Amino acid sequence: MNAYTEDSDTELLNPEFSSPAITGPPPSQSSNEVPFSFDELFFSRTDEKGIILSGNSVFQRVSIYAWDELLNKPHKIIRHPDMPKAVFWLLWDTIKSGHPVGAYVKNRAKDGRHYWVFAIVTPIDGGFLSVRLKPSSSLFRTVKNEYIALRKIETSDHPTPEKSAKILLSRLQNLGYRDYNAFMASALSHEIIARDRQLKKPEDPSVANFNKLVESAQHLLDHTKQIFRAYEGHRHVPLNLRVHAAQLGETGAAIGVISSNYTTIAAELQDKMTQFMESGTHVAQTIDNGLFLASTARIQGEVASIFKQEAPNKGASQEKEMVNLEQQQQAYSHKAAQGLKEISVKISQFKETCLEMRKLTASLEVTRVMGKIQCASLDASNSSLPNLINDLGQFQDAISDGLKLIDQANKAIEYNIDYILECS
Repeated sequence: MNAYTEDSDTELLNPEFSSPAITGPPPSQSSNEVPFSFDELFFSRTDEKGIILSGNSVFQRVSIYAWDELLNKPHKIIRHPDMPKAVFWLLWDTIKSGHPVGAYVKNRAKDGRHYWVFAIVTPIDGGFLSVRLKPSSSLFRTVKNEYIALRKIETSDHPTPEKSAKILLSRLQNLGYRDYNAFMASALSHEIIARDRQLKKPEDPSVANFNKLVESAQHLLDHTKQIFRAYEGHRHVPLNLRVHAAQLGETGAAIGVISSNYTTIAAELQDKMTQFMESGTHVAQTIDNGLFLASTARIQGEVASIFKQEAPNKGASQEKEMVNLEQQQQAYSHKAAQGLKEISVKISQFKETCLEMRKLTASLEVTRVMGKIQCASLDASNSSLPNLINDLGQFQDAISDGLKLIDQANKAIEYNIDYILECS
């Protein structure tokens, strides 16, 4: 269980917070929105209970609170009532487990106006650090509509924050994301790409190539699922072969042997299929994590550079905050580099699983050829047996074709990993 309670300060620790994320022009700004520029990034640091300890001038200016009104106050001071509780439940559940998290968040300034950010919250010694940027991708507009719909459900049905989070996760899956980690990695990377375009900056090669890794990983997963569906669709073949062998009596003895062989192979396939699906999923999850880490390091580095030029505020010393920011940037850059190595390991493990699948497919081919020979020697009026053998052939072809496509995805992932390492 997490520490979420509706009235607690910690629940509101940070009220800021492919998939269909195509960049486009920024949403129109209403008169009720506090303006800030795409080149402005801001951060705040809190203790473990969400009490604001420091931040930069952008955070203070956009919130419209004076420093005396912000420092040593709970971060919920800028929470907007339009924000779904589900988002904060997910945030708190993630960072309490020691992992970084990102989300779109609508905040409320002191004068009642609002402002949207994409926030990245990372655990640090003694609390949490949140860095934020101005969102502008088309995914941002989609998320705003999702938040409105979810907030209506929370207001009318009063689900617990945890149940509301499950509703949000279900909606994200409908949008094409496997889980929240996949969503936040894609969202952050696309917001960085959109922001760079707004600022007319060159494309960030690390983020762009990690996105290519994500695309290749999705292809890998799609082909893996296709093979699994083919397996599920042909599980009846061994039983039907045994039934026909029994109906044929002595003349069906050879078919009985073939059925027995196929049953043995199918049992091995079933064991391997679970491992196969898990391996493919692990590859994709590791790539999502690497993308989020690399994107986080990019934004943290920019925030540190911006903050270095600022005059000190009334919070902790500027030197201390620079140390926090730079240490975070270095740590997440290192984690992203380690993530690339982990991806390489996961790909190697997955390729071993694919090799074992190929061996089983070759065994299927021997069984299918034996079945065709036996069918040719039996009474041709028994037409269902050839159909079953054809089913077996279709299953074998589905696996073989899927493995070829997976091999292409594996090579694309390996190529992009090498490219990212060269650029780093």
